[in-house]
Amino acid sequence: MQPPRTTFPEKRVFSKWRPVRRYEKNPIITADMVPFSCRGVFNSSVVKHEDRYVMILRCEGYNFYNFFCLAESPNGYDNWTIGEIIAMPDDPEYRKYSRVQYDPRLTKIGDTYHFTFCCHASDARMGHMSSKDMRTFKWEGFITGTGFRNTVLFPEKINGFYTALERPNALGEIWVTQSPDLRFWGQQKLMMDKGKCSFGWGKIGPCGTPIKTKEGWLIIFHAVSVVCDFEYLYHAGVALTKLDDPSELIRVGDECILTPEQSYENGGHTPNCVFASSHVVEPDGSIKLYYGASDRYQCVADTSIDALLEVALLR
Repeated sequence: MQPPRTTFPEKRVFSKWRPVRRYEKNPIITADMVPFSCRGVFNSSVVKHEDRYVMILRCEGYNFYNFFCLAESPNGYDNWTIGEIIAMPDDPEYRKYSRVQYDPRLTKIGDTYHFTFCCHASDARMGHMSSKDMRTFKWEGFITGTGFRNTVLFPEKINGFYTALERPNALGEIWVTQSPDLRFWGQQKLMMDKGKCSFGWGKIGPCGTPIKTKEGWLIIFHAVSVVCDFEYLYHAGVALTKLDDPSELIRVGDECILTPEQSYENGGHTPNCVFASSHVVEPDGSIKLYYGASDRYQCVADTSIDALLEVALLR
């Protein structure tokens, strides 16, 4: 998917080329495919492990309790097999601070998959589990205090530190934080506030694992615009940061890469919502972009590193 480098004199009017193509058979997973009581499956996270695509599904029951299931596909598009429910920690602190869990994020660092997710009681707090095989998961503990969501790890250390993006709930911004050991986090720096995004004046937050490129870190983020102080529209955008300091923005794409336009995105439990929660980067630079639609369906779209860089740098 090679993007045309065409802009117009107005600088903010662009060619009709779009950087993302939806899979024609979306949605790829629906609630009726889940072998448990379920009203929606969405905002899931995917990795490629041993030539199979493994997804941690976010499922929501009719009691509005959220739980995680494993799913596998040979190609990342179809023939998904839904597996068992992932057991949550039998830990007193976890039970105290987590009545419900949601929004999984997966990042591989070395030979370990790190699974971060939001735990919610009186407020949001981020939990952390790890796995070597994407079948069994070990509880590592909480990695934030209350008031944080959307923590996603970078795939490698930066300047000797583990690094993550996170969103303070009260601010709706994207911050960078670092840790020497994946347990104790600090050195927070603001990466991006919502004023930097033309389609996210409501709030913004990080999506999947940052993508390392020769130009910098590609950051896919979600952005919410609010219409008439009433209707929330969820979009996906892309930003580029410096490799040695991801708190330093190079540029934010002026156009969203994905916006709710299809019937399964416009109608559902949360209408007008696309939530690009994860992606898989293939060896040829193509990207499978996984996203939740209207808090009811799991979908996928195709893009590439080149296409996202085109938006981040020029559109």
